[in-house]
Amino acid sequence: MTAPSAAAGSPPDLTLVPALYAAFDDGSLRLHFQPEVDLRNGSVPGMEAHPRWQHPERGVLGPAEFMPIAAAAGLVHQVDQWVLRMAVTEARTWHRMAVGTPIRPPRLWVNVDGRQLASPAFVAEVDRLLSGRLLPAGAIGLEFSERDLGLAAPVVPRLLERLRALGVAIAVESFGTWFGSLAMFDLLPLDLVKLDGVFLRATMRDLEGEAVVAAIARLAHQRRLTVVADGVDTARLATRVVDLGCDRAIGPVFCPPVPVEDARLIALGRGRPDRWYRPPARTDDRMREWVRAAAG
Repeated sequence: MTAPSAAAGSPPDLTLVPALYAAFDDGSLRLHFQPEVDLRNGSVPGMEAHPRWQHPERGVLGPAEFMPIAAAAGLVHQVDQWVLRMAVTEARTWHRMAVGTPIRPPRLWVNVDGRQLASPAFVAEVDRLLSGRLLPAGAIGLEFSERDLGLAAPVVPRLLERLRALGVAIAVESFGTWFGSLAMFDLLPLDLVKLDGVFLRATMRDLEGEAVVAAIARLAHQRRLTVVADGVDTARLATRVVDLGCDRAIGPVFCPPVPVEDARLIALGRGRPDRWYRPPARTDDRMREWVRAAAG
């Protein structure tokens, strides 16, 4: 979980620090979940965990709003641990609720900050959280930003292999936002690459840019990686990313992050992503097909 720099905006409001301390125990710190939609059949093979702080006076705050406060209070590591612990617990709930049914709950992805990746105790911490949870391999996935992986120490490939040996899937997210290298696909043990939405919108302005996206998707597929378009916010972008080779997409055009009760409905096949999003009347026919498929 990245802690945004206070210099990027106004200074953090330190009067909120006591309430943030209390949030770990009073239930106001919680996870929301955003579905990842398969562009071939509309299924939901994965979800992302997003922390939210339900402040009694200021409403729902996202990480960009409360993580600078956590950083100022020295609580970033505590928030990171809480997110991972709650995500593993929720994944276990999904699988326990699915017992006796043919449903395989979605993989739950958790964003991991570079500080955790650099910690010698991180793998042992993940092992401890997973131990005894009876989760199948691949139930939990960890996402690392392109920048964090690009700047990581030489021991990181071995660290990621140790995580995969625990049954954890590995993804690089925010791909295209840093001066990384496609060699990352060969050097690191990855399962999924998530193309950043800002990168996609900036690149896909002409045929040359679209060719770049298609080439990245093609190379990823040659390495047996799943390609996800992140931040998809229009029907037109959804149409183009599937044409250019993306396997899945995530973004508000499909479904925003939803509370745990709604996420459980989706995870167990009892809810519909389009319950939280209604496409406008002028959405193209192909997009309507995807939304209907995601609802099925």
